[in-house]
Amino acid sequence: MSLTAIGRLIRKGALLTWDSFWMVWLAEIFWLLLCLPVVTIPLAFTGLHFSMTAVARGDTTTWRTFFRGIRQYWQAGLRWSAANALVIFVLGFYTWFFSAQGNAAGQVSLNALLGAVAAWLLLAWLALNFTTFPLMLMQIKPGYFQALRNSVALFLKWPGGSLVFALLNLVIIVLSLWLRFPWLLFGASLPALMSALLAADRVEALTAGAPPPPTQKTEA
Repeated sequence: MSLTAIGRLIRKGALLTWDSFWMVWLAEIFWLLLCLPVVTIPLAFTGLHFSMTAVARGDTTTWRTFFRGIRQYWQAGLRWSAANALVIFVLGFYTWFFSAQGNAAGQVSLNALLGAVAAWLLLAWLALNFTTFPLMLMQIKPGYFQALRNSVALFLKWPGGSLVFALLNLVIIVLSLWLRFPWLLFGASLPALMSALLAADRVEALTAGAPPPPTQKTEA
C-alpha cells in the first residue's frame, strides 16, 4: 500500500467526516449513551460500526441507521464484544501482574520483560481488531473468527497501511481522552470510520484483481 494510497484514504476520511458530520456526531452520542448502562456496550459498538461503515461506503444514512445496525447485527456484535473483552482482560491482567511483581534485580528484569510482551500483544490485538467489525459486516454470514483471519491477512499483505491507520486511530483516541471535548464529537466514531474506509478499500483492491467465478454450462 503506497503512501499516495494512504494519503488518499486519510483525505477521504477527512472529507467524509466533514460532509457527514451530523451522522458521525450522532453515532458518537448514541454510542456514549448506550455505553452508560455497561450491559449495552456490545449494542453500542454494533450500531457505531454499522453506521460508520455505511458512511464509508457512501450509503444514505440517518439517525435510524445506527439502530438498524443493532437490529440486524446484534448477535455478531455480542460475539465480537465477548471475544475482545476476554482477550483484553487476560492480556491486561498479565501486563499488570508482571509489572507489579518482583523485588530482586533479576526477577524485576524478567517480570518487566514478560509485562512488556503482554503489553505489546495487547496493542497488537487492538490494532488488528480495528478492522474486524467492518470486515464482519462485509461478509455474507458475519463471523468473528473469519473476520479476524481476514484482518490478519490484510495486515500481513499491507503492513505499512495497516500500521499507519492503527496508529492514527490510537492517536485520535488518546487525544480525545486527553482533550475531553473532542471525545464528545468523534472519539469513537472517527476511528470506526477510518477503519471501515481501510477495510472497504482493501477488500475492493483484492476483488478488483480477482477473476470472475466460472460459469457452468447447461445442456439444452
